[in-house]
Amino acid sequence: MVEVTGIIVAGGRSSRMGQDKALLQLGGVTVLERIAEVLGQVAGRVIAVTRDTEQYRGLGLETTADLYPGLGPLSGIHAGLSASKTEWGIVVACDMPFVQPEVLHALLAHATNWAAAQEAASEQRKQQVQGEQGLLAGNNLSPQPTEPALQAVIASVDGRIHPLLGLYHRSALPSAEQCLRSGRLRLIDWLNSLNVRYERAGEWPGASLDMWKQAVFNMNYPQDYQLTVKQLEGIQDVPAMPKTENRGNPENRGNPER
Repeated sequence: MVEVTGIIVAGGRSSRMGQDKALLQLGGVTVLERIAEVLGQVAGRVIAVTRDTEQYRGLGLETTADLYPGLGPLSGIHAGLSASKTEWGIVVACDMPFVQPEVLHALLAHATNWAAAQEAASEQRKQQVQGEQGLLAGNNLSPQPTEPALQAVIASVDGRIHPLLGLYHRSALPSAEQCLRSGRLRLIDWLNSLNVRYERAGEWPGASLDMWKQAVFNMNYPQDYQLTVKQLEGIQDVPAMPKTENRGNPENRGNPER
């Protein structure tokens, strides 16, 4: 499994909720703490990205500030990847309370499998070159990758992609910064400039479609929070959340709320 940093995109205005979504209580802990605990099961380090590093100081979590404040979720992903010391960062929005480790492991498995496939293809190419030109000449050649380096892994759930629950490589940072500097803040525009692997969630091993539907449910409004509390109080296995139009789908909005 690849080494990864957990990145929670938090610190948004939460204008539709009327209060900071990350600090809402669920089962005796904040949503932010709940997500951090899950991320900690797959990542050696977890960072919460916020407007102000003092914002969540009392929670004992590592925080980092937006480098481009007020520019939405792209700024949050950019800041998290910038603060990361690993090649990969796994991003979760602070309003996704039902993310489970199985979903995160599924994301990571794609990056691990891709890296293994690239290494095998590179070795095969090296052997072919050596066979055609001889060992001495072959040792002076650098095998080329069979495809551009993978920069992101994003799931499609019910026909919609969810960039705020995804895996990103640090090589995506320059394009993110270019988008932020030029005011192109839509996540889908940024993703279009990257080498992204999109996969239908139900076909991923290790995480069921229901797990993915739960994971991408996000709390934007007070009624979403009330529904979440009722689900957690009622049963252990949370059923699939009801569909909510254009929520948690940054490709459908110019500058979604963080």
